[in-house]
Formats: sequence, C-alpha cells, structure tokens
Amino acid sequence: MSLSQGLLYAAVFTLALLLVDSRQRVRQLVWVVVAAAAFQALYGAFMVLTGLEYGFFAEKEHYRGVATGTYVNRNSLAGLMELSLALGIGLLLAEPTRYFGSARQRLRQLIEVMLSKKLILRLLLAIMVIALVLTRSRMGNTAFFASLMVAGALALVLMRNKTTATTVLLGSLLVIDIAIVGTFFGVEKVAERLQQTSSQTESRDEVTRDTFTIFLDNPITGTGAGTFTHTFPALKSPEVTSFGLYNNAHNDYAQFASEFGAPATIALAIVVFWAFWNGIVAMRQRNSRFYQGVGFSVTMAIVAIGIHSTVDFNLQIPTNASLFVVILALSAVARWAPHNSTSGRMRRRTGRKASA
Repeated sequence: MSLSQGLLYAAVFTLALLLVDSRQRVRQLVWVVVAAAAFQALYGAFMVLTGLEYGFFAEKEHYRGVATGTYVNRNSLAGLMELSLALGIGLLLAEPTRYFGSARQRLRQLIEVMLSKKLILRLLLAIMVIALVLTRSRMGNTAFFASLMVAGALALVLMRNKTTATTVLLGSLLVIDIAIVGTFFGVEKVAERLQQTSSQTESRDEVTRDTFTIFLDNPITGTGAGTFTHTFPALKSPEVTSFGLYNNAHNDYAQFASEFGAPATIALAIVVFWAFWNGIVAMRQRNSRFYQGVGFSVTMAIVAIGIHSTVDFNLQIPTNASLFVVILALSAVARWAPHNSTSGRMRRRTGRKASA
C-alpha cells in the first residue's frame, strides 16, 4: 500500500510539472483546488451550525460539534484549509488591483473589482477561514496565521515593485479574518483549547518521544513503510496511558523517520527545502507579479504544513499529501516558467503553423 501511494505521489508530481505549464493552467489549478476546499468548508460549517453532524454519508461518531467536512479528523480538514488558503491568497497577490487616475476612474476600477472573480475568490477564502476556525484545531489555526505572517513578511521584504495594494491586502487578510470572522465564529474557543493544553493534558509529546526511540533502534532502514501501527504498541512507554490504537504518531517528522530511516527522511527533507527555496527565489528574483504570487503560495503552504506536522499527521492523509506534492511541483513553475508562457498544446500549435 505504501509503495502504491509513493508511486501515486511521484505521478502527481510529474503530471503537475508537465501539465501546469502556463499562467492559465496555474489559475485553473488554483481555482479547482479552492472550489473543492470551499465545498469542504461549506459542508463542514453547515454540519456544525445545523447540528446534523454527518461526515461522508454517515453520521459522525467522533468530533461532533466541530467541522470535519468529509474527513474523519478535524485536523485533516484544517490541513486542507491551510494548503488551499495559501494557493488562494497567492492568486490574489499574483493579480493585484492597481488604482490610478482621477477619483471617478478609481471608483470605476473599484466597482470593476467588486464585479470580478476576485470578489468571488475573496469570499471563498473567507468561508474557508470560517471552516478552519470551526474545526477548533489548535495547531491548524496557529499554523495558518503564523504562515501567513511569515510569508507576508518575506513578501514585503523580497518582492520587487510591490505596491501599496499588496501591503493593504496582506494586512486586511489578518485583520478581517481574525477580528471579524474569528469574532463571529468562535476563535475564542480555539484560544481556550490552546490555553488548556499542557504536557499533563496531552500525550502527543510522549508518543513523539517513543516514536523517535523506534527510529533510534532502526536509524538506517527504519521499521518499514506503514508499520508504525504494529511497532508502536510493543514499544510505547507507561506514560502513554491511552488504550486506543495509534494509527499515526501525531508527528510526521518522527513517523517518517521511524518507518523509512534517516536516508529516506533526509531525501524527502531535501525535496521540501528545494521547493521552499524555489518559492523564496521566485518572490525575490521574478519580475512577473503572477509568479511572485505563486512563490508566495508555495512558501506559505510549506511553512503552514511544516508547523502543523509537528503535532499531526496531515502528510499521512493521501488527499492532503497529494495536494502538498502538487504545491512542491508549483515551486518549480514559480521559479522557472517563462514570463509570458503559453500552454504546451498552444506552443505545439504555433510551431505547426510556423512550419506550414
């Protein structure tokens, strides 16, 4: 099963590199992801606000009263929101609105924006933030807002020819999403969960420690892909008092290391850092605002999932892992795609016409 998943992720990465080869296709990809995430957000929020509490065509047994969408775990929905929000915010930055001319012209430009797809995108992002808050995921919300601040600060420092609109947009995302959305949909409940969190109330730190011990026993080859569920019960310490079966370690770093060993984990880390560096370079060196925005998306997504993975297992969920792999591929697009590129199909048509 792990081998088939690995081949799936490699195929998704390859297809993203081959097919997402123009601005138009990047936009299409982002809109599809945002639409799918917005559906999950609407579904999850609807179930919480109405009290119906259905997951994937079945009544929920766990995580009642919080948004899970069609996932079983609320943290998995939070992970999807983090990655999708990063793509959507990057698209907003990639196509900034420029106001110029007289007051009448500026008013006309504002009205055009209000009637454009940007307003739809902004509304969808707000819905996704609402769902993220309704998950009550502590690290999910922390990772989102922290990654937005980190990526936003990097964008303001690195981006060339940034406009006042860029600063206003990044500031408004924080102000509107925290002050307005959070106030109405219960961000204080997330804060309460954070305040109540301690080493005495959580066993994840002990699970992570014991998982790291498994890695130390098998540092080169690991115990084998997908074996955590079977190896952990025999090696967990007495401090882990839960009698439930641990399917995952609630720490992707420790679980990857324990199952695959140090060489494979380092190889994976190199790929992620390569993508992160591509996003940074795209924001710093690209003259295209569009690909600077894509670089922002990559940077924010990697920071968000990097933070969240310290206490959860988003990269063990095939949907979220596949989306993350697509974002890794987009880092290469952000850094190296031609400024005025058209799709490969359009290039081939142009080449045939030129030959004729």
